[in-house]
Amino acid sequence: MKLLFYSKGLYSTWLYYAPDRIAFDAGEGMSTILGNKAFAIQHVFLSHGHADHISGLIGLINIRNSGMGDTEKPLHIYYPEGNWRVVELMTYISKTNPNLSYDLFWTPLKVGERVQLFEGQHGRYAETFSTHHTKSEISLGYNIIETRRRLKGEYQGLNEVEIHNVVKKEGREAITETYPQKLFSYSGDCMPIDPEDVKDTEILCHEATFLDEADRENQTHSTLLEAIDVAQKAHVKRELYIFHLSSRYRTELQKYESELAKLSVGFKIFLVPPGKICRYE
Repeated sequence: MKLLFYSKGLYSTWLYYAPDRIAFDAGEGMSTILGNKAFAIQHVFLSHGHADHISGLIGLINIRNSGMGDTEKPLHIYYPEGNWRVVELMTYISKTNPNLSYDLFWTPLKVGERVQLFEGQHGRYAETFSTHHTKSEISLGYNIIETRRRLKGEYQGLNEVEIHNVVKKEGREAITETYPQKLFSYSGDCMPIDPEDVKDTEILCHEATFLDEADRENQTHSTLLEAIDVAQKAHVKRELYIFHLSSRYRTELQKYESELAKLSVGFKIFLVPPGKICRYE
């Protein structure tokens, strides 16, 4: 299982990204659905402080303290710096859970900040980018980025024997360079994000509360066509997951999926059904 997704606008939104044991947002019911997987989570990245994205933290923190799992593993929660709703919840949780059996860390983040996830040759880190949800709500999106190595441009036309000879003479470090590869990008609730912020990502999760532009009531959420446009301009390599769909479309998803199947965009498009637990491999 790679992704476990649940999103029902106004009620609850959360995503469990299994490869790096990360939760993006924490809507209500998250720990109930995850069960023992809740103990695997090491990092929680909050996009903003609305209740449908953070209320599940209460249950997650409690179950990790008293459930049948590793009750000593630290938990790191990251949130947009200055988001007062998250700060209020943090205060409540600290007062109602004064004796946790594990270390709980709350870390505010600004745009462009990084959180190291794994060290090593192929180290990974999370990096924030700016999003716009509402005027009163500070919000962030997140990229998961892996450090990779490749041949420098001047050596990319050489064959295997020629490369071997150069490595023997100059060393592998001399002919290679590191570069960042975005593996996974998450928007949270927002208007369309800047494609440059998620450029060349392999997987993009972008909200689209409204599948039809005519249904949008205010400038706080995206539409389906806007999300697809972002993905095209960002040159998404593999998959686009559309989440936070309004429940009004529940009976119409098959129609939209049929239309999306006709598109030639270079990546797969998945509509995350509102109010349904979805697993993606």
